[in-house]
Formats: sequence, structure tokens, C-alpha cells
Amino acid sequence: MHLHKTMALTIIKNEIRSLLKIRKERVIPPPSGMPQFGSTIVWDKLKIQLRMTIDGEQWDWLTLKGWRVQDMRKNRRNYFKVPSKAVERLLLASQEEREDVYQRIVNYDYDKSRLS
Repeated sequence: MHLHKTMALTIIKNEIRSLLKIRKERVIPPPSGMPQFGSTIVWDKLKIQLRMTIDGEQWDWLTLKGWRVQDMRKNRRNYFKVPSKAVERLLLASQEEREDVYQRIVNYDYDKSRLS
């Protein structure tokens, strides 16, 4: 019961923020150091949980695309979770294949059930 009240209150607060136009545009933070295994990185409305280690070249490429490390404990925004198989394909792709795999990930029409 308490959970439903909390969720309802959050929804009402979000609607008020939207009506009063006090929402803030998302600003891309400056790039940070290379993420650790298990970190979450985000771009626009997508998030990736890093279940593989990445090298410096891969991280440089992702930061050029706008991806940033995000501490999810302090983040209330909702993101679509990129499937781990797609992340694995991206990180294992050759430099020649990487852009194609990346475009499929960012242009995919994610199901609302993946929103978290």
C-alpha cells in the first residue's frame, strides 16, 4: 500500500514539473575515466551495464558518441536497458563492424518493458 502511495506521489510531482515547465534539459557531463566492470554508462535514454571489461580505445570511441558513466543510485531518470547480447556484440565487433552494430543499438525501437 505504501509503495503505491509513493509511486502515485512521484507521478504527481513529475506532472507538476512538466506543467510548470521546470524540467531541466539533460546536459552531457564531461567524460570521466574509464568505467570499471559492472559500471553503468548512459546516452540519451539508453543505458548499458558493463558486464565485460572495455579497453581505452573502446571507451574513447563511446565517449565521442556521448556515452558517460552514471551513478544510478542518484539518478531518477528512466532509461531503456540495452540487452547484454547487443552490448557483447558491440564490444567484440571489429572496428570496421562497430559502427553498424552501434547504429542498430541506438536506432532500435525498445519495448517499454525495458524502461527502468
